Amino acid sequence: MSQRGHIIRPAGTRKTWSIMYRDGRGKLQWEGRFKTKGDAQRRLNAALGETESGADTLPRSTTFEQFARDWLSNRKLLRGGTEAGYASIINNQLIPHLGKIRVTRLRFEHVEAAVSGMVEDQLAPKTIRNAVMLLRTMLWGRKGRAAFRRGLGIVNPTFGVRLPSVAQRQIVPPTPEQVWLLIDAAKAIGGAGYPITYLGAFCGMRRNEILALRFEDVHWFENEIRIHHAVTKRHSKDGVHKWEWYLGPPKSRKSLRSVAATESVMRLLADLKVGNPGSEYVVAVKGQGFMDPDFFEASIWRPIVDRAGLKGTRFHDLRHFFASQLIANGETATYVRDQMGHASIHTTFDTYGHLFPGRGKEASARYEKSMETARRGAEETVSNPLAIDAGESRKTKSHN
Repeated sequence: MSQRGHIIRPAGTRKTWSIMYRDGRGKLQWEGRFKTKGDAQRRLNAALGETESGADTLPRSTTFEQFARDWLSNRKLLRGGTEAGYASIINNQLIPHLGKIRVTRLRFEHVEAAVSGMVEDQLAPKTIRNAVMLLRTMLWGRKGRAAFRRGLGIVNPTFGVRLPSVAQRQIVPPTPEQVWLLIDAAKAIGGAGYPITYLGAFCGMRRNEILALRFEDVHWFENEIRIHHAVTKRHSKDGVHKWEWYLGPPKSRKSLRSVAATESVMRLLADLKVGNPGSEYVVAVKGQGFMDPDFFEASIWRPIVDRAGLKGTRFHDLRHFFASQLIANGETATYVRDQMGHASIHTTFDTYGHLFPGRGKEASARYEKSMETARRGAEETVSNPLAIDAGESRKTKSHN
């Protein structure tokens, strides 16, 4: 218990905890549904810390634009790519439609009008949905410094807003013939494009995982590649650029994985190590370490695609190709999940479920066979009344 805040368990509840405290304006705040007392204590400590530092004292006249920029600047634990994505949504979708409205006056009709405006701007349904989901997190998220946690929001204005439906786009991976066109084009051009393209097609690694791959991550005797890092974004410290690339963790915890490498992949890696004896990275840039992903996209991948005659093909399509080949070769969904580094088996099925071979024909054949067997049994029983009497007799004896 604290003199400025309290942990309580509301009457009638036994599974959750709540906290009460006064914010920087002296207003009583209440937050609930914490699963453990420890969770409640941590949130209370954080809230009181915000009060002491003045972080929760935005005036009630704060516009959404001011609130949004403050909210984003205080998200300290976001990955650079995630922060850049949030900033894009806030600046391009939310602020143009909601920026001048006071957060305390933001209501359902404002969000509904913003969605209608995005539709009129012909934004993709997924883009609109992402914008509203981020807005909901900013206003009523249970983590971080959401508007309702800071005394700026009373109602959830996103509740009940109708969003355009997002059509589920089925993944159509490149064919093996198209992938070989890309590999051959990369080999003809020369340079780093060839090994990167080959690893993408034969290992299904993400672009930024390949660029971060070091020779120490290759386990030569096990024919495995261990994914420990990825090239990712963060705020630049040079005072000139907003972002910089650095060697960070991969996309998620499940992305930390071992990828089985074919014999040809191992030979390729061995050739690269022999050809670059002093290099730390499999794909190295002299004097810079790993390769800049933006440079790869513009100066290496685009010429490969153009030479192969496959404009519009993304490097990520090689990852889809890898998964499709595992499935076509009869690998289990669990194996595909582990090789791809998916967060769960649901992600694997949601993305590639349509590529797994159907069992409908075999299942329907088994069903029909069982029904035919039952039908013959029924016909034999009807055509032989003595069998019925015998059956009834057996039942009678068993009951007695």
